[in-house]
Amino acid sequence: MYRALKVDERFCLICNESLDEIRSLEDLLFQHRTICTACQNQFKPVQKIFRIHDREWHVLYEYNDFLERLFFRYKEQRDIVLAPIFLERIRDHLKKMRSYQVCGLCSSDKHRLHRGFEPLIEMFKPYGIEVLSPLYKTRPVKQSAQSKASRKQIHTILKRKELYPLSKKKILLVDDVCTTGSSLEAACQLLDPQCVFVVAAHPQWLQTHASMGIEKKSSFW
Repeated sequence: MYRALKVDERFCLICNESLDEIRSLEDLLFQHRTICTACQNQFKPVQKIFRIHDREWHVLYEYNDFLERLFFRYKEQRDIVLAPIFLERIRDHLKKMRSYQVCGLCSSDKHRLHRGFEPLIEMFKPYGIEVLSPLYKTRPVKQSAQSKASRKQIHTILKRKELYPLSKKKILLVDDVCTTGSSLEAACQLLDPQCVFVVAAHPQWLQTHASMGIEKKSSFW
C-alpha cells in the first residue's frame, strides 16, 4: 500500500520518518528539526570543555557506532543531505562562532576530489558559519588506520598554506572527529587558535583526558 504524500511534508534526514507527526512534547517544541527524536536520541552528548596546553577544547558528542555510520554515509558515500544534522542540537548557539575565524582541518586533495565537497565546510554552511581552510596535507592519510607512532608524525604531513590570508581575529579550530587528537594538536601548533571545537571525540580520548575537564559552560551550547 502506498501512502499519499503532502507536498510540504517533512521527513527525518537520517531515517526518513515523518517529522509532521507529534509523538512527544519534544516533537512539539522543536518542530524546526531536520531529524526525528528517535534519531536525535542516538547521539551521545558530552558537551564538556577540556583544558589542554592552556587551550579550551569544546566537545559536543562522544563518537559511537551510530555516529560512525553517519559519518561514513555522509563523507564516504557522499550523502551530503546529512550535512546539517551533526550540529542540529546546538543550532541556536552557533551564531556565537561568528566572532571567530573558524578554521577547519582539511581533507587530502585525493579525498576532496573523490567526495566532491569538503565535509566540514558543508556541515557549518547551513548555519551561516564560513569555515576557512588554511591547512593542507602533503599526502593522503587516514589517521584512524595509522599506528600510534605514525599518528604522532602528522606534523610532517599537515602544513599551513603560505599565501592563505587570515585576519587578526581570534581563531576557532574545528574538526568533525577527534580520535587521538594528534591532527588537532599539530594544527594548534600551526595556527595557535584561541580554542578548539570538536563535533565528536572517541571514548578512549575522552577517558584519557577526563582529568582535564573543567567546570565551565561552553558558549557554543
